[in-house]
Amino acid sequence: MGKKLLYYFLPIAKLVLFGICFLFFALPVSLLKNIPFIKELNTEESTVLWETCLIFSLFLVLFLLSKMFKPLTFRHFFIVRKDAFGSFLKGTLLGICIMAMCIALLSLIGNVSFMIGGITLGMFFFYIIYFLVVAFFEELLFRTYPLFVFAETYPIALAILFNGLLFGFVHATNPGFTWLAMLNISLAGVLFSMFTLYYRSLSWAIGIHLGWNFAQGILFGFKVSGSNTPSLLSTKPTGVSYISGGEFGIEGSLICTIILVLIITYFFRKHKIAPIVVHKNN
Repeated sequence: MGKKLLYYFLPIAKLVLFGICFLFFALPVSLLKNIPFIKELNTEESTVLWETCLIFSLFLVLFLLSKMFKPLTFRHFFIVRKDAFGSFLKGTLLGICIMAMCIALLSLIGNVSFMIGGITLGMFFFYIIYFLVVAFFEELLFRTYPLFVFAETYPIALAILFNGLLFGFVHATNPGFTWLAMLNISLAGVLFSMFTLYYRSLSWAIGIHLGWNFAQGILFGFKVSGSNTPSLLSTKPTGVSYISGGEFGIEGSLICTIILVLIITYFFRKHKIAPIVVHKNN
């Protein structure tokens, strides 16, 4: 009984270790905030800088953990080269399509109005880089070691659920956060986890994440997890907030919930995700 309990508790201990290692390697990044010219950066520019540095910190953490728990490699954490760019592009297109479906349905029932937005060419490309860095960082943070340690021990469905909930909880401090937003971001985390585990590649999740944020923010002008961005279109949510998304953006809409549940259900029924098995001769 004691060994079985230890077996199921081990992923949580490994997740805590991952968090401690990440904080250790992220500490030097926080010291950069004291540099004068960095203090003058706006929020988005500083986010690009910090999260780019934190991406390198995460790679150091993953490298350290792969050495601590041999025979693990980056490949076990879903960081693979094979067809990485193609998977990323397909994922980006899928993310845009999912968000376009949500917005089309919201528009069809009359809970949003559109106007021409205002964004310069320079800002357009800057925000692509911004959302790419955010997607890369968050997927490295959630869909590598944290997903792996749950999936190698627990049933796949439970590992995916845990990872999705973890992803939702970290967004709780975003402006305009609601429990419906918590549900939708958790469902998005579930979707990203399913693609990562099915294809054994992080590239799909990074692409979907980028396309998701790019479409709702830059293309259609919704708030992205409660934050404004310049956009090609400008939107005004109308009606009750649990339908329109309100101050959080479309991620706080029941329409988003319905679309995500349908996609997740279809994917789960059509695709069998193989369990994670780490062989000693790998």
